[in-house]
Amino acid sequence: MSLVRMATPYATQSSNSSHTYSFGSASYGNRIVLLIASYSLITSISGSYTEHEWARNTIGIRMLSKLTFGSDSSVTVTTENSTDRIFMWMFELSDADEYYGSSSGVTTGSASMSAGDLPDGCVALLGVAAYVTGNDVSNSSWPSGFTHRGQTWRDWTDGGSPRRVWSGAATDEFVSGSLSFSQQLVRGLPSGLSYAWVGGVFGPTPDEDPPSVPGNLRLTAMTPTSVTVAWDASSDTGTGVAGYGVYRNGAKDGNDQTSRSKTFSGLTPGVPITVEVDAVDGKGNRSEKASITLTPINDTTPPVTPVVRVTALAAGSITVVWEQPYDQTAITGYGIFLNGQKQGQDQTARTRAFTGLTPGGLYTVGVDAKDLLGNRSQIGTKTVRAQPDTAPPTLPGAVRLVAVTQTAVTITWDPSSDDNVGVAGYGLYLGATRVAQVGSASQVFTFTQLTPGITYPLGVDAVDELGNRSERVLLSVTTLEDSSGAAPPYEYVLYDWSSHRPLDSLPLQDVSFELALGGAGSLTAQIPLYDEDYTVGRVEAATRSERTMLLVYRGERFVAGGRVVDPTDYDSETGILRISVEDVTGIYGRRFIPFTGPRTGALAHSEIDWILDQTGGAADKRWLVTAGVPGTVPVDREYREEDFSRAGDTVGDIAAAPGGFEWWSKPAWDPVNDRPRFELRRVNRDDPPSSILTLEYPGNVKKFRRSTRPGLATVVYGKLAVSEGGVLIEKVVRDDLHAAGWPKLEQAYTFEGLTSPQALKAETQRAADASKGARMVFEFELVPGASVRWWDWELGANVPVIVQNDHLYPERADGSPGLDREMKIISIRVEPNTDEGERVTVTTAELTTAVDEQVAGG
Repeated sequence: MSLVRMATPYATQSSNSSHTYSFGSASYGNRIVLLIASYSLITSISGSYTEHEWARNTIGIRMLSKLTFGSDSSVTVTTENSTDRIFMWMFELSDADEYYGSSSGVTTGSASMSAGDLPDGCVALLGVAAYVTGNDVSNSSWPSGFTHRGQTWRDWTDGGSPRRVWSGAATDEFVSGSLSFSQQLVRGLPSGLSYAWVGGVFGPTPDEDPPSVPGNLRLTAMTPTSVTVAWDASSDTGTGVAGYGVYRNGAKDGNDQTSRSKTFSGLTPGVPITVEVDAVDGKGNRSEKASITLTPINDTTPPVTPVVRVTALAAGSITVVWEQPYDQTAITGYGIFLNGQKQGQDQTARTRAFTGLTPGGLYTVGVDAKDLLGNRSQIGTKTVRAQPDTAPPTLPGAVRLVAVTQTAVTITWDPSSDDNVGVAGYGLYLGATRVAQVGSASQVFTFTQLTPGITYPLGVDAVDELGNRSERVLLSVTTLEDSSGAAPPYEYVLYDWSSHRPLDSLPLQDVSFELALGGAGSLTAQIPLYDEDYTVGRVEAATRSERTMLLVYRGERFVAGGRVVDPTDYDSETGILRISVEDVTGIYGRRFIPFTGPRTGALAHSEIDWILDQTGGAADKRWLVTAGVPGTVPVDREYREEDFSRAGDTVGDIAAAPGGFEWWSKPAWDPVNDRPRFELRRVNRDDPPSSILTLEYPGNVKKFRRSTRPGLATVVYGKLAVSEGGVLIEKVVRDDLHAAGWPKLEQAYTFEGLTSPQALKAETQRAADASKGARMVFEFELVPGASVRWWDWELGANVPVIVQNDHLYPERADGSPGLDREMKIISIRVEPNTDEGERVTVTTAELTTAVDEQVAGG
């Protein structure tokens, strides 16, 4: 941290009750510290500063500060009385996110202050203010380390006697560890007069981040009674790596060391030891430990033979690679052979290029591996011609069906051949997507997690070691029909938010998800960690908060999903880890809209498109597109940096305003890029679409619940702030409800975006119409069955609800249903795997347009 600048102090010769101190623009993210000394009581200070200290005296002094976001260049102070006896100091500090404490006081003697646990780079500031009668011989006296930054004063006479008020300031720019002083800051004051003082410390966020974990912890030497390990350097973003701790079987072995290797001697042959290494920085922050378990042995077993692959061919050159083979100790090098002759010394790299060969000549390349104790493996060989190879292998032969079930298909084929580098393996295709690749020794594969009764285009191709692929051999297979009436199976697929690529498919349990209006969709699921299918890598992929998308497929159809977020909850007694998923619009909701200034007369739907474009990155826009019914009423808004307007709040405000709409995130498919995405669906609130669904009890509804919300407002007020200043008030009275004996119940609404008194009147009437009956929320649990195609339903749509006969809604005298009217779908909740199968619950809401007959009759 550093003191960027000190502005010229403020002092005035004019008496006024409003004082504006212009100190120039401060840089984004810096801290502004103000010292304000005033003879008159201060009643307000602009700019939303935090007041740290206030020492009250004849002339008091305050210390205030704030982190600036680039728009602060002045401050206005209002005093109770007009005065010219006011002084202001401004200091701009960089890398000063933290406030570490302050002190203040009024005294005739010593001032004391202390602060501890200060990181490197802190700055301390002191300010004093004094009132002097008679001739002034007073002056400031700063503690050791502080630099005097100036003094300003104002003189006058009272009954012929001189008077003075003055203020001074000082800084210490090199504070770390602790700060402590106790001394008189103002000397030479007349007897009995006191001075006011303030002090504070600001600085960077403490270095609490540990270094990175030491990388590539490895065995470098072994005897029957000793092992030597080494590791790669760690990095640290703060004070730097100071050393490494080395541990043997959990106990630290000596002090921290700066070297990156360690030998353990005196070991027992055949008894394993666990070696761990961590890194420590200058502040004592320690990294997680890297770990390796080693067994000192008299190793006489050679490594496994390396498998050689060709990666490049040209006229007269061959390039090969190989994987590191297994060994009981560690591989120290590789011998390279050409046509049986060793080529130079052993090497550690796992690739080799041969040049200067005869173009088209046939060569045998060999590689063996050597371990720590000198044991050498057999030579792995590859025979190849030194010429370009762009020819693919032959087609896989006689591709044929082996077995088919409702959800799986097994196929086989005859092997391909290749005229040079050899067949490396076979690609398996479901439609145009390669779903797997098997080695050259395999000629059978099973496609799983298919949907019953679907015809699938399957394919097989062959690939050589240089990546040349044959044409695909196609086979069309239809899975068996599901005669049980059960729904297609669910699949839960993890995607990476940034790359839009699938990561994994997990068999989650106890899954429950909900599609809801207003971005309220969610999903919860359980991961049984005791299940060996859940490796550490799979669990990590499923719990990357904000970075992993969890998508739900029902058979081949993408039906729900969102972003994995905190919290995750784990219960050690059950071994269950519960994860949470939020609506895809949530990532926008926590972002701030950039400063743009006023936007007048923008249509509600286009304003939301603009907000998503402003706050969305490239990956966001791949996941979310906008669609639906646009609004028609223009809205005036202003986006100011100091307001910190969140995208989610603003979208909600615009959608809820007059002329707005209902909205939700609908799973969809990107046909151009052949990948899942979401549509931000906008449904006209005043003219919603009709639904293909009818809810009927008894019938497709197994059971329902009804809950009511406050309603029956008999007087409704509407308020509108106008740009010229002041407000307009509109009032709607429901005399029909008063006549029916309802008491006076009042409700008020504040409207934004309206442009005329007529619009205010219309919106107030609309609010009154919506408030004249009980608000009701219904939850309809549907009868399980394959006919429940909930993914085809539109949220925000009107759905007919029929309750033929129930205790609350008995059948009417003419035989008509007890309840028969349209309601709005506000959410669909799905539990795929209950004891009864898939459970679907539809939640509807209505604002009745007349007093319910049963309520009025009661």
